[in-house]
Amino acid sequence: MPVPGNWWEQPRVHTHGFAVPSTIEENHQHLVNGFTKPVNGSSYDRHTHFYNGLTSFEREHYHRYYGETGPAIPLADGSHYHGVSGRVYYNYTSPLPIVFGGVVYSNVERPRHDHKYEGRTGSPLGFYPPNY
Repeated sequence: MPVPGNWWEQPRVHTHGFAVPSTIEENHQHLVNGFTKPVNGSSYDRHTHFYNGLTSFEREHYHRYYGETGPAIPLADGSHYHGVSGRVYYNYTSPLPIVFGGVVYSNVERPRHDHKYEGRTGSPLGFYPPNY
């Protein structure tokens, strides 16, 4: 629902970047990083974003992750951020060469495991900064 006022005061389409380290499991950890899906929203409407991607490639494997951010958390400068947390999908050992897509791949057999992650996004990307 639009907010009354001028066009530049309306909720704007934007995204957020994030880079959150996972927990250490099986003597390694991954970086869970990427960008949220674009959404129209303001710092005060409690909107959320969906996100998905692949973790960093560590110890011959990576994990897929999916999630939804927490609601917008306003900052003093008028911008906002979101919390991100979850658990990556279990690893999967494949006899085939590693390819992108699908579930999770590893060429090397290793114990099945997953990782948790928790952190926050950066400030919004894609619209003018406050007081522009």
